[in-house]
Amino acid sequence: MYQLPSLPTRVLLGVNLASLGALLRSGPRRFGRACTRSWQASRDTPSDALARIPEISVGEIVGARRPVIQMPVTQYENGMLPNHELLALLSILVAESPKEVLEIGTYMGHTTRQMAENLPNGVVHTVDLPEDFASESDPNRTLPKDDFHLIQNRTVGREYKNSPCASRVRQHLGDSASWDFSQAGQSTFFFIDGSHTYEYCKSDSEKCFALCNGRGVFLWHDCDDGHPGVMQFVNEWRAMGRDLRRIAGTAIAYWKSA
Repeated sequence: MYQLPSLPTRVLLGVNLASLGALLRSGPRRFGRACTRSWQASRDTPSDALARIPEISVGEIVGARRPVIQMPVTQYENGMLPNHELLALLSILVAESPKEVLEIGTYMGHTTRQMAENLPNGVVHTVDLPEDFASESDPNRTLPKDDFHLIQNRTVGREYKNSPCASRVRQHLGDSASWDFSQAGQSTFFFIDGSHTYEYCKSDSEKCFALCNGRGVFLWHDCDDGHPGVMQFVNEWRAMGRDLRRIAGTAIAYWKSA
């Protein structure tokens, strides 16, 4: 008769087999700590989960580098990053100066344009659902209701089209759950701001991780109490030994490979 796995094993079923194998090989002490952190994360309330993520300042991230950024003036609208978060994102982007970037969640293309404006020698890949996507296209209701309002009231990439940086943007259309991530070239800088369910956040992040062979810079938007799926994923990755931090004063989580 089938028996349920023990608690630590059940808690760790959320990670992929390769990661689980690496934890098992790391020794009993580290494996035990990972089990404890994962168990704690599974019992967290949203506020507990947020408090468990340590903060880091933009200054600590960029260090002695002094990035000079451009921020084209634009009128704020729902779905855009507020200026203080955009400042944090662009400061890290310019400091890292990647050749290729992957953004998940184009929406109107505000952030897409801002990143492309600040990468004169780079390429920004950005992926979003096709414009004709409707609720009928999601019969299993895998996307949150809040997402549909944004999806149905968008013009994908409106802000970067016809801008001076448009030639540096590669627009991809599709559901990130099934989209071929190899189309994003050799991206090493990732801004994950698509669907904020745990399942999508986990899937998007793991595919980005595979694309860069675990060597890159990752930022997740909406790491806050309003998006428990994002926080659940962030805490799970922390439980696997990855030092994810929340950028102070923002709802952006950050991680860079060693």
